[in-house]
Amino acid sequence: MVTRLIISLWLAMLTASAWAQPQFSVTVDKHDIALGEAITVTIRAQDNSTPLDTLNLDALKTDFDIYTSSSSKQTELIKGKTTTTATTTLILYPMHGGQLQLPSFKLAGNASHPVAVMVRESGPDTPPVLFKPTLIPAHPLTRQTATLNLDIYDDGSLQWSPSTLPAPAGTSIRKLAESQWNTTLNGVAFTVHRLAWAIMPLNAGSVTLNFPMLNAIKFGNRLRYAAPSLQFNASPTPRYLPVYVPIGKLTVTSQLPSGELVLNRPVNWNLVVRGTGISAEGLAKLLPSMVDSAALHFYPPQIRLADENTKSPEQTLLVTLPFQPLRATTIQLPEIGLPYYNPATGVVESASLKSPQLIVVNPLWHAVEKLIVIVTLLGLLVWLMRISSRWYRHKRIRHASLHNIANATTPQQLRQALLSFDWGMGSLQAATLRLWLSKIDNSRNNNALTLLVDQLEMVCYRDEAKQCDWQALRQTAWQIMRVSNPV
Repeated sequence: MVTRLIISLWLAMLTASAWAQPQFSVTVDKHDIALGEAITVTIRAQDNSTPLDTLNLDALKTDFDIYTSSSSKQTELIKGKTTTTATTTLILYPMHGGQLQLPSFKLAGNASHPVAVMVRESGPDTPPVLFKPTLIPAHPLTRQTATLNLDIYDDGSLQWSPSTLPAPAGTSIRKLAESQWNTTLNGVAFTVHRLAWAIMPLNAGSVTLNFPMLNAIKFGNRLRYAAPSLQFNASPTPRYLPVYVPIGKLTVTSQLPSGELVLNRPVNWNLVVRGTGISAEGLAKLLPSMVDSAALHFYPPQIRLADENTKSPEQTLLVTLPFQPLRATTIQLPEIGLPYYNPATGVVESASLKSPQLIVVNPLWHAVEKLIVIVTLLGLLVWLMRISSRWYRHKRIRHASLHNIANATTPQQLRQALLSFDWGMGSLQAATLRLWLSKIDNSRNNNALTLLVDQLEMVCYRDEAKQCDWQALRQTAWQIMRVSNPV
């Protein structure tokens, strides 16, 4: 009986001591997951005067990404005693695969037990994912723009969310367009999602690029992955190189107005400059000085950045060089030369542009020339109209005279038709056929007209007229007069 009493008293003391001692524990909902999946960590503390917010969680960040953290506190009456339970819930995503462990945490003299978590490369609902970061060129110079690519390989079932790459100290980063394609790696089909950035180191030395956690969705479930960091060394540029001289090749093209230029009228000479690591301020220093001359006056240049190109690290600047032609002559615009440093050759090269010759015209003299041409054309047109009218009138009068010959019914009518024949310049006004014939150049008609006059006088005045073929004579007269010319 005494022994039983002692044991009962000892158990009661242990129980009272257990209820009086604060409780502290760390538990997880899953011990076996795949990369991309999350675990829920619950941290509980009972009747502890030290808040859970003071708990240092930095030891988790080596292997896990803390996605969310929430806290709550609950007070309840247990066996007549008021008990307060503080709870902190963490959602963690593993940073890499393997056997991971949540370390032991200490709070107000209490310690939790370590918790092991197995992280596999893939699972039944989670495909394998590969990451390949690359930098082109691999060892850029300071102020040289390089292309940073992060290729994500999966089975095509994941939808990746856009991400922002934080710029390390001493670097400039610009987001580029994403791309996607299908490929085969070691005989396995993958879908490749490429994230790209244009990165420019501003200081020489080692640079580490830490990618943010990458979010993906599969069938409505959120997955998060950690991509490996990329480290590179930036080499210094030559000391003699001014800071406004770009590193990398430049190209320049010209857009000149077509046609002739007008005297004293301002004209825009447009240039398109393409390259990496260029700015409006730097390009303004690279442009050659436009010196005025007796034929040209230049205005200050205007430089602006074109719409941002997200498909390439190359940038485009639009340059407007306004000028005013001062003389009506042929002008030659200055040659454009933009220096740049070529990392491949290690020397300073130049993007050159030669402009063609342009013709400047005086609008006043141009208008006078046009007026002279118009007046000349109008005068020529009037002259042609007068010539045409005169020719038509002569043609009509001659046709009427030929008509009189063709309609003559007697030799006397034919004789009168010949005497009054009009070539378009009036009749020859002769009293007899012999006198009329003397006023005509017979050599042009091979004496045919002389023979016609002889036959017609014979018909009119001699007895042999009855033996003459009158119809043939009239036809002959018509044919001869049709082709005859006056003196």
